[in-house]
Formats: sequence, structure tokens, C-alpha cells
Amino acid sequence: MSELTKRILSALVMILVFFYLIYDASIVAIIFSGLVFSIILWEYLGLIKKRKNKIIFILVFVLINIMLLALLSNDKLLISSNLSIYFFAISSFSWIFIGFWVFKYQGEPITDLRVSLLGALVLIPAMYSLFIILTNSMYPLLIIGAVSIADTSAYFVGGRLGKRPIIPNVSPGKTVEGLIGSLIITPLFTSIAALILDNNIIHFLFFGVAVSLISFIGDVFFSLLKRNRNIKESSNLIPGLGGFIDLLDGTIAILPFLALSFLL
Repeated sequence: MSELTKRILSALVMILVFFYLIYDASIVAIIFSGLVFSIILWEYLGLIKKRKNKIIFILVFVLINIMLLALLSNDKLLISSNLSIYFFAISSFSWIFIGFWVFKYQGEPITDLRVSLLGALVLIPAMYSLFIILTNSMYPLLIIGAVSIADTSAYFVGGRLGKRPIIPNVSPGKTVEGLIGSLIITPLFTSIAALILDNNIIHFLFFGVAVSLISFIGDVFFSLLKRNRNIKESSNLIPGLGGFIDLLDGTIAILPFLALSFLL
């Protein structure tokens, strides 16, 4: 079985599993989501070199979560509240700054401290975002569908037409042509979804553009961290795709933006 066939089969299986659990929207979906994020956290620990720094990262991660739960538990369970809106707005803007940092990156070593801070900055908001979005099954289905289309279109268009690397220092395989293909195909997909769901096409068109750009930043951000640590894949849990970070890097980035739009 070829590597491409493994990638396609694994992606189809994972998408079907996610679609069922999201559509079901039961306690099983919440438990599964928690399990997935636990695996992502375990995979992220592989990007931290020293054992003592791994322990410190876990302790800080847990402490931040306890503090956030204390702040937000009295905030109407994160729904329709100013504090939650500010939290996800800051989380969303942080991805914009991460994007600038990735594009400026020149191959310098990244310390464990920076990796740890970046991990807390991106993983905690994504985790809270997912639990908010699970309250409306339409959002996760759109996210997974749109991010999958964005990744797949960039992969195939870049593979066939790609000539100009967009960030050669971080991910030489990512090309300008692949990103343009994603920016064209993904909005078309979301526009068709808008017609089927009888929603505003313009809104869904901009949604497709946003997914393409933000998921791309998430993809190259995790690629940067892995390349800096000489790691090709976050783990070997998913045949042909690597780990859950490799599968969900773009989704992790887009989640805070969707949670913010949901709250607004």
C-alpha cells in the first residue's frame, strides 16, 4: 500500500469518526475530544527536549487550566460572556503574531521555554474552543470539512503546479501555488455548503478564505517546531499521517476564531 493511499484511508476513517461523534454530540463526543487533546498534549511534549522542562510544562499547563476554570466557571459556562469573548479574541490575535514570527524565522534554535510558552498559548484556547463549539454540531462539521478541503487542495495543487516555496526555511514543500489553490477551492466548498444550508453565501465565502489562511499558519507553525527538533511527525499513531498534531494542526489554529465568532 502506497503512502498516499495510507494518507487517504486514514484521513477518511478519522473524518468519519469525527463526523459521527460531532453529529451525535453526546457525552461520548466530549470524552473522545478530551482523549484527542490528551494525545495532542503528549505529542507536544516530544517537542520539549529536557525531561525536567517537560514536567514544568505539564505543571504550568495544569495550573493555567485551573486558573482559567476558576475565572470562567462563574462566567455562564463560557457562553455569551464578555470575559470569554476577550479570552478568545486574544487567542485569535496571538495566531496572527505567530504567523509573522513563522514568516520571519531564519532557522535559529528554539529554546524549551519558548516551545512551552507557545504550547500553552495555542493548545489551551483550542481545547476550550472545541468544547464551546460542540454545543452546536454545525460548527465542528464545517471546520473539519473546510480544513480538510484546504489541506487537500493545497497538497494536490502544490504537488502538481507548485514551483515557488512560500516559506523555504520552515516547510519547503509548501508553495505559493498550493496556497492559492486552497484559497480558491476552499471558499467554493463553503459557498456550496451555504447554498445547501440556505445561509449567507458572502459570509461563507469569507469563512472559506479565513480557514485557508489560518489553517495554513497552524500547519507551518507546527512544521517549524518539528523541523527545529528534527522531528518529521508528531507520532506514529495514524498510518500515513503521523500523529494527531499532524492531522489537526490547521484545526487547532482555526478553533479560537470559530469560538469567537460563535460567541459573538
